[in-house]
Amino acid sequence: MNRSRWRKSYDFFRKASAVNKDCKFCRGLYDGSLRICATKLINGSLIGCPACVLLYQTINPTDLSDPRIDLVHVRLFSDSHVSQTFDPKSGAMSRHLCAEEGFSKGGWFASSSHTSTPPYAPVERSVELFSLKGSPSYWPRIGTARHVAAVADSSECLEVIRTWVSDCNRKHASCKKISSGVLPDRVIFIGSGSDPRLIEPKGALGRYIALSHRWGGQLPMQLNKDTINDFKHSIPFARFPKSFQDAIRICRALAVEYIWIDSICIMQDSAQDWEIQGSKMDQVYANCWLAIAADAAMNCHAGFINTTERQELRRKTRQLVCYGPGGEREEVFARPSRKFGSLGGFGRHYESWEPEDVQPSQKSIQEGSYLLRRGWVFQETFLPRRVLHFLPNEVTWRCASASRCECQIRPHDKVPHSADTEEPRQIDTENLKEFWREIIEQYTRRQLTYNSDRLAALAGLASRAHLDNPDTEYYAGLWSDTLPSTLLWVVSWSIESERESGYTSDRIEPPIAPTWSWASVTGQIDFHFWKRSYGRGKWANSAPDLTDIHIHCPPSGENKYGTVKDGRLTALGYICQVNISLTGGSRWHFPCKMECRIPGGTSRKSIGYFYPDTEKVRDSLEASSEAVNSLTVVSLYESRLFLVLRQVEDDQSVFNRIGVMHCEEKDKIVLADWGFKERLTIV
Repeated sequence: MNRSRWRKSYDFFRKASAVNKDCKFCRGLYDGSLRICATKLINGSLIGCPACVLLYQTINPTDLSDPRIDLVHVRLFSDSHVSQTFDPKSGAMSRHLCAEEGFSKGGWFASSSHTSTPPYAPVERSVELFSLKGSPSYWPRIGTARHVAAVADSSECLEVIRTWVSDCNRKHASCKKISSGVLPDRVIFIGSGSDPRLIEPKGALGRYIALSHRWGGQLPMQLNKDTINDFKHSIPFARFPKSFQDAIRICRALAVEYIWIDSICIMQDSAQDWEIQGSKMDQVYANCWLAIAADAAMNCHAGFINTTERQELRRKTRQLVCYGPGGEREEVFARPSRKFGSLGGFGRHYESWEPEDVQPSQKSIQEGSYLLRRGWVFQETFLPRRVLHFLPNEVTWRCASASRCECQIRPHDKVPHSADTEEPRQIDTENLKEFWREIIEQYTRRQLTYNSDRLAALAGLASRAHLDNPDTEYYAGLWSDTLPSTLLWVVSWSIESERESGYTSDRIEPPIAPTWSWASVTGQIDFHFWKRSYGRGKWANSAPDLTDIHIHCPPSGENKYGTVKDGRLTALGYICQVNISLTGGSRWHFPCKMECRIPGGTSRKSIGYFYPDTEKVRDSLEASSEAVNSLTVVSLYESRLFLVLRQVEDDQSVFNRIGVMHCEEKDKIVLADWGFKERLTIV
């Protein structure tokens, strides 16, 4: 079939009057999955199949005439997304319609048309098909959706936001019970039109919004000893940076009179005030009426209401003309589509997409959020009862009960977690301590400007978890009732971390936590031995080899969940002096041999894996001239899981942790034959 014939014949065939379920090419879009080659799609359109016509309109004819497009892959779910995938290795291009995993409404995105998964990432372009509310499409697979407003403070967008708030107030009992309504120690009174001013409410009640934003390379407006009196008198609206102005506009539109912004409500030149207010961060975000996340703003001067991405989305939204069974005309719209996924257990737009060809400085906006990778923002996502995310393309909503987005009409459903998958559990904000391992793993994958904030930036979540579990103690990022099992953290390695510029793991200097705490290093943390592939922590049900644990871990300042001074863990355990030789390995775990010579010359041997805490430890072991390193290990569980220690100078019973080792189960190490049970101290 000559593809040029399509352009001449389209007007004649575009009024096809019925969905032809018997169409041998598309089967009327009624099958669950089908594949159509590009030429057959054109043929189906020419014989008058409305479904083929619709698909052809959706796929730009200029693209379809490209000989690299070999296949249209269709999976039919309730909402429609069309995708085009270009294979950069073979030069082949294909179009797809396929179901979005994890989003119960459906939605279609690209999947590989190849029988085997290529070792490279195809380039993907996606298009969403939708009809407007009140004008449903003849095809039930094409759902209803909304146009995204040109600006986020337009009457249309604000009406959507007010509807979300109203629905949450009326229907979500779990959202109502969280907030106490107590205003923070300092808050900005914005009123309805006069210049804002800083006030100190002293325990008064009121509704306030908390702003979550990225400082970026440019310092925002700051509270300090030189500005506090002026701020209490008034702050001219024009003086606020653009992102702060946008947040104030949203507050006023929602009839909220107070806003909390960290740089204006915490004294930036007072370490003591930072300690005090940092310890109350959980209250600030948990008690706010709503949190605004300025995801689209790269810094406080960028703003997030009027973005180029919104304008581009409207420009690229196309109107398609379709015809029903009686020849009646109907309208379907096509626009660039974003991926969907799960955040906090709810289906919603992914905020994390990392094309490899984008420079690091541009990555955040490609991901959809400048806040996504920020460590301080992590707790600001989980503590508020409800959050408005102002993304570059649209506004999204998350509360304790639902997740919604501006472009779609129906709420996103809860995505259940399967115990049979290696995927991390979705963090339950009602039981933070239960999900502490997941919290640490996700948090340590984010970035901090200052590594010294590693504990402080998590203090709000720790405080909230402790409030719900008052009988436990919190020690430098770990909970007393989970020891010694949670001492088995390891520094992880991933492709994502490798791509991060300058990624490394080092001890934080000056120290903010003892070496047995994950907070003592800068690397990404993984509780590897809790994974399903390692028995999902079944060993933790056995009696630990390390017992009688006592911890002295005083905070160094006002915040008891922040930096630690002189943290010491003392316990009773089997200490073994061993020689370790590395036999290969990757960046963060190494096959190794472990040998112990006990008095009398008897040699005990085992093989396993060594996980160093820092790159310096790794390098020192690899650089050893004898390829053998004399170290100390102490068993934690089943004579298989060990902490690897290095003796502190001049003190035989005091050690620093330098890594973790696990030995093969078949070796059946008898601890009494390897070492002696002694009391030791790890600092």
